[in-house]
Amino acid sequence: MGLIIAVRHGFSESNKKGFLTHDIEGYPLTTEGKKYLINSSEELKKIKGIKEITSSPIQRARETAEIISKITGLKIRMDERLAERQMGKYNNTPYPNNNKYSAEMNWRLKEVLSGHPNGLESWANLMKRTESLLKEIPKDEKVILVSHGDVIKAVIGHFLDLDEFGTWGIKVNHGHFTIIDTARDKLLCIGAPIITDSIINKIKNDC
Repeated sequence: MGLIIAVRHGFSESNKKGFLTHDIEGYPLTTEGKKYLINSSEELKKIKGIKEITSSPIQRARETAEIISKITGLKIRMDERLAERQMGKYNNTPYPNNNKYSAEMNWRLKEVLSGHPNGLESWANLMKRTESLLKEIPKDEKVILVSHGDVIKAVIGHFLDLDEFGTWGIKVNHGHFTIIDTARDKLLCIGAPIITDSIINKIKNDC
């Protein structure tokens, strides 16, 4: 069977500061974020036969992939299609009103409904680049994808046939796992902090 294990990057300096950013460099993982990932990455040893890690080139994702690689021994391949959603004029700015709930309800919704006048990358473009990568993953391979919140939403949206508003309420925390059985287009978990026996049994039963 094939598996995609999508991992959101660890908690970074941009998250700590409440900044929106798509920059490649400049926002590393925090000390706490690194510590969490060291423990979190051990969970991936429960899944046998993973081929490789494919990662966003952005620093916080790249550092996440490096920690996972050190724990699991897997090689890393970078792919720009997993990079953060482009933020347009919002890049390197704090969440509006410095309140993430207000930001979601105010700036992001307004941006999407008004046709992205400030340059936030459209869902259509995000899906296009995400799906182009997904189509290249053989159905019988197990791979780890290290990426960002909106990209992982796009991965979930692809397999559940959801548009942007259909995925709006999905939240995947830093360093958590979304696992998909690609042979059957079936989600086994979304944003799981650990890989439970129940998840492992689903993987074994689907083999």
